[in-house]
Amino acid sequence: MEVVGLFGGDTVYFSNEELKRIIETKPVGDFYPYNLKEYDDDAADEYISKVVGSLAAIKNLDYKAEFEHYGSGYASYVEVFCYKKDGSSSEERNGVLEIDGIRIYICRLTPVAVIGKGRVTKHDKGGSSDFLPSQNVDVLPSGDWEEMAAGIRGVLARYHFKDLDSNYVSQPLPFEADIPTLLGDPPYKIFDALFYWED
Repeated sequence: MEVVGLFGGDTVYFSNEELKRIIETKPVGDFYPYNLKEYDDDAADEYISKVVGSLAAIKNLDYKAEFEHYGSGYASYVEVFCYKKDGSSSEERNGVLEIDGIRIYICRLTPVAVIGKGRVTKHDKGGSSDFLPSQNVDVLPSGDWEEMAAGIRGVLARYHFKDLDSNYVSQPLPFEADIPTLLGDPPYKIFDALFYWED
């Protein structure tokens, strides 16, 4: 397989050097804020907030975005949980509200994203939220989600984000690395180099 840089064509591949930069929290891209020499958290989040805000135009979509690095540490991505505004993706069972939806990880370090199924639960004493593992990339919740997923992909494309597929992000990382993440263990995948959270 020929490896080309991220912006060498329509197919998205990262060179080893680009992946290493991303793991080192350095931006990789050809437009602001991804073309800066050093990472700027505020600039990245400001750009991503425009992407997230545009999701509101998608029919029947509501969302919750996590810009605060899960309250501590550093997340290389902004997580967005999208669900159906009309309540049809929610179900209450034994006092627990289960909300199915689409989880988006939007990378802060390079203009790529992944989407896949997710679930949030809420109850009297709190709730829980899952993470998006690489094996769930491109997997949608059961039911009618294709139109919403297409709308999300359209918004990502409008802001020049590449929607990575599961085949690519599930590939083994082609070099050894120390990735500061709680979300995965060695041997790492390309997914782990792009979407990591250090608490």
